[in-house]
Amino acid sequence: MTRRGAVRVTFLAGAAVGLAAAAALRERPGLEQRVRERIQAEASKRGLVARVDGVRVGPWPPVLLTGVRLEKPGHWSLTTDKAALSLRAGGRGLMGRARVALGATTIAAPAGFTLDLVPTVWDVAADGSEVRALTLRQPATGLTLARHPADQGAALEVRAEDAPLGSLLELRRGGVPLLDAGVVSGRGGLRTATDATSFDIDIQARGMRMAVADAATADSAPSLGPPADVRLSLAGGWHGPERRLEVTRWRMTTDAVSASGSLSLDDVPADPRLDLAFDVERVDLARLLALSALDAPVAVAASAADGRGEGSLGSASLSARVTGTLSDAASFSVRQDLDFRPPPRTPPQIERLRRDFQHEVTLPDGQRKLIDVSPGSPDFVPLREVPPLLLQTLLLGEDAGFFGHGGIDLSELPSAILTNWSRGENARGASTITQQLAKNLFLSREKRLGRKLQEVALALLLESALGKERILEIYLNVIEWGPGLYGLRPAARQYFGKEPDELAPAQMALLVALIPGPVKYQRSLARGTPSPGFRPLVDRLLAKLRSVDALSEEQYYAALADDLQVAVPGGAGE
Repeated sequence: MTRRGAVRVTFLAGAAVGLAAAAALRERPGLEQRVRERIQAEASKRGLVARVDGVRVGPWPPVLLTGVRLEKPGHWSLTTDKAALSLRAGGRGLMGRARVALGATTIAAPAGFTLDLVPTVWDVAADGSEVRALTLRQPATGLTLARHPADQGAALEVRAEDAPLGSLLELRRGGVPLLDAGVVSGRGGLRTATDATSFDIDIQARGMRMAVADAATADSAPSLGPPADVRLSLAGGWHGPERRLEVTRWRMTTDAVSASGSLSLDDVPADPRLDLAFDVERVDLARLLALSALDAPVAVAASAADGRGEGSLGSASLSARVTGTLSDAASFSVRQDLDFRPPPRTPPQIERLRRDFQHEVTLPDGQRKLIDVSPGSPDFVPLREVPPLLLQTLLLGEDAGFFGHGGIDLSELPSAILTNWSRGENARGASTITQQLAKNLFLSREKRLGRKLQEVALALLLESALGKERILEIYLNVIEWGPGLYGLRPAARQYFGKEPDELAPAQMALLVALIPGPVKYQRSLARGTPSPGFRPLVDRLLAKLRSVDALSEEQYYAALADDLQVAVPGGAGE
């Protein structure tokens, strides 16, 4: 062929390609519309609703979808900012050679649960035009999603093999992180039908971290606990007509703890009613403290590490059932059965609390102060000299079930969790007086799951070693009532210039109201009388005293009228 002929052929080929491209461009709007309609039709055949904001057909990627939402109304929804379809070398058939790249993706489930996924790339396995499986290729491997036909619906199976799910997805409720899944192996299944969705999961995870309910502070969101190796199995489902989310069985096992139970939430999301049952199998406290991922507190460190092995700190089992309506904390009913077997020998640091002792605290300026818990101290108040009305006020305000529990009381936990959740802060605790004493004597102020585990273990040991009266006596003489102010007698003298047995009912109520935030509440007393925000805390305690006839009608109204002149430690200001 001559040079001129070659040029002519090249020109004609280029023109043909150009004409084909121009024709494709002219046809592209119709093609893109057909792609959108096909997606919506295929979703509709499966009882789903699909929405696609944008469809682009072009050289690369061949198909790009933006603003994609796939929903099973009343059950779940999946949204992603983009989905790109391209081709790879391997695979059978056109669909079997497909590769899908998804942008940031969110799966929303009932009761405010969401699953957020980072951008990912998946290989498609298909049977003809029917997609059967997706295998993760980027940013990690080890995860496969398979779809199987089922009667009146479809079944989705997820299989993982050393998949780093903790870095790929995040489980949230109401925007609050609940779980870092760690590295996972195992399987999960999801089956959808007309009126119900069922699921079952059986996985093992390394380095899993779960939310700590009381780990929020005024300036931080709830945190996740320490990493642990976990085996988790559960099964349940969502029943649309009854609006019920149900976990018929669940079991979680770690190196130190094994727990199982069931859960149901009815009338979701309008006004959910909770029914939760769980059993914690007998757990050795020394192993439980090892799970805390923190240094053991001095009270038990020697006993847990002196070679005596399991049982050196005792063991416990717990069964409980919690029922109530989430919108009404007062509706909750909690039944618990705690069985604690004390150790053969009480740890020395706890044994010494039976006798006179000194407790050292660190003041805000870094200086140390010794509190002498003995009759020889001018600040010490024996329990027999504490006014019965003050004791009753303390128990009503801090631990109404004190004389009926063994150191742990779950009855206040639902109310505390719901209050904190609704306010978005750690506004209320659920620790018993014994737990509070354990924290004051032996633990830091960190709000972490590990510290809570230590607090529980110490509370059980304190109960078995000391008894109720001694716990109350130590508590009243060591807890903080203001900056650098420790013990009941110094507090009564500082705020009111009185001895404890001279306090009026409203003054007793004010001292008890200070206990949850003895430093924080100083601003509420800075003007020499309770602020409008703090006074209701006092009045609520007075109302509780009246409700149990600890105050007569006349005494109650006199206490409400008390203007409560106080002297603030150190002249705390606004």
